[in-house]
Parts: sequence; C-alpha cells; structure tokens
Amino acid sequence: MSGMQSPNAESGTLTSTGNSIQYTYDTYADLLMELVAGGYEFTSYEGPIEDGQVLLRHDVDWSPRRAVAMAEVEAEYGVTSTYYFLLSSPFYNALYEDTREAIERILSLGHDVGLHFSTHQYWSAEPDDDELVAAVDRERQILGSIADEPIDTVSFHIPPDWVLKRSYDGFISTYEERFFTTIEYRGDSNQRWRESPPFTAGIPERLQVLTHPGLWAETDQTFAERLYRERDDRFAAISDFLNYQFIDDNVSRS
Repeated sequence: MSGMQSPNAESGTLTSTGNSIQYTYDTYADLLMELVAGGYEFTSYEGPIEDGQVLLRHDVDWSPRRAVAMAEVEAEYGVTSTYYFLLSSPFYNALYEDTREAIERILSLGHDVGLHFSTHQYWSAEPDDDELVAAVDRERQILGSIADEPIDTVSFHIPPDWVLKRSYDGFISTYEERFFTTIEYRGDSNQRWRESPPFTAGIPERLQVLTHPGLWAETDQTFAERLYRERDDRFAAISDFLNYQFIDDNVSRS
C-alpha cells in the first residue's frame, strides 16, 4: 500500500482487540477517521478496485432519517458512499415526502443512491434470471424517478445463496464475485461488530464495508432495542399522519 499507513491492532477504536463497539455516530466517525488517516480512497462500484480503495455502502432497511445522519457525518470527512433504499420496506415509503427529501439530501452531499432489492418479496426459490432482472428493473425505474438519476447498482436484501458471486445483465450487484475474491468484506449486520471490532488484524488493502443506518444513532442501544424503537417511532408517525390527514381534518369540518 504505497503512500498509506495501515493502522496496527492497537491504533484505534475499531482496530484494537477487546473493545466493545458502541453503535453511535461518534464510533462511526472513528471508523471513518481511521480509514482517512490511513490514506484510503473511497470509490464506487463502477470501476476496478485498486489497493488503498474502500467501497462503502449502506442498506437502508429501517430509517432514511438515520441514513441522512450518517451521510452528514461522512461529508464532514470528505467521504463518499452509496445508500441502498428498500422499496419493499414496511418501515418507510420511498414515495413519501420525508423519504424523498432524505434521498435528495443524501445526493446533495455527494453520495450515490442504489436499490436494496428483496428477492423474498417475490420468490421462495430461485427464479429464472430474466424474471429476476425484470423485477429488479421495475424497482430501479421507480427509485430512479424519485432520485432523478439512473440507478445502476443493486444490493440484495438478506441475500439468498443463489445471488452470491453472480453477475446480471443491466445492473451491478454488490455481491458480484469481483467484490469478494480480492476484496475483504466487513459488515455490521445484527451489530456483529459489538464484541469483534472489524479491523483487529489491520485494515485490508482493498475493502468493502457495509453498514445499516438503522443500527446507529447518537446513543448506543442493542439490536433489539433499536428495532423496537424504530417500530415505536413508525407507529407514532402513522398516528400523526392519521390525525393530520383524517381525524383532525374531519373534526374541523364538523
């Protein structure tokens, strides 16, 4: 890694052994600082990945609001990443004003937007490639109309084995073989980093990092606590919507 300094196992929060990781924006900033200080360059899925480059992506399963918060933290450090929105999420509607504004804000900060596609919404077993590509293309068109730009990359939601290390016509999959054979992968799914920091052996020369914005906030919580909090927040938002759009309006007319 010419020109870069790879942090050793004792150099930072996410490279030291024995530390319990807190899922806070401060910890996330520490991760970014370690990569930036090491001379790493943040790149996209469009081209080849070279030594000293990082692919940083986020699967937005629960919370566009927290995705914006992470995007703003990244912008402070000059970091760019890709945010993958799940059109079939029960937690948010990509066409709803708040989500559209979140996507607009993320793009305005210099980040990219991609599709987080759930095969589980369509099939219980592997479909024909043409059928899968057609379903993905429909959702890409919807998200592209919201983002007002083409959607070229796709991250599969809870990916089944049959999408792993596969390539498809018409779009780039984050699970293609080229993103795993010579590139190290680190992900925070189910807060798996909490007792095992991602870079205890040092930061790899080529790296793909996945985070889920719903797991991160100003203060730390467990995975279950975070999920239940999101459930409660969505219930409150739906209640506010019902009151504003229907109940209060009907009362004012009576």
